[in-house]
Amino acid sequence: MHSVDSTCVNSEREQIDKIQAGHPLARNYFDQLVACYLSPLHRRCMAWLGCPYDADDVLQETLVRSYRYIHAYRGEAAFRSWLYAIADNQCRSYLKKRATHAQRFVSDETQEEAGSEEKCPVTTEDGISHTVKSLAKTAQEILVLRFEHDLSLEEISNVLGLGLSATKMRLYRAIDAAEKHVVREEGLLAIA
Repeated sequence: MHSVDSTCVNSEREQIDKIQAGHPLARNYFDQLVACYLSPLHRRCMAWLGCPYDADDVLQETLVRSYRYIHAYRGEAAFRSWLYAIADNQCRSYLKKRATHAQRFVSDETQEEAGSEEKCPVTTEDGISHTVKSLAKTAQEILVLRFEHDLSLEEISNVLGLGLSATKMRLYRAIDAAEKHVVREEGLLAIA
């Protein structure tokens, strides 16, 4: 489980208020504020992109955007949920750009062989990783947010831009799909 230090959460509202008020040390407050989230955000970007260099670039862009638009943060959701949403949007944009760039250089035949849905790599134990990678991207996304990043259902709904009931349903369906995959795999192993 990846939890955030409670001192981060306790002082973050004060830091955000100072940043939004244009305090002369706003940049320093921002650096302190996001320090608690750098590692989880990087893991999140890695889960989306699968390449540490790409994850570094997208994390940097996430931090730039979050600093630039922190005045838009209203505190209705947890700050980490807001950061995750920005990171997810940056990852989606990066993947779209990468796909557009790749289409220029890849033949139509190769694109058909590659498949239509990108899989999101997950860095956990091998068996769990294999199971999660085999699921649809939406299932991967919610399982990683819930179990790797330890976000609450409310935080996940904010990150994904879904209602709470839709988030619960998506999580339960993802868990069910993962369980079915494990049962199928165990059945195949028993036959072999």
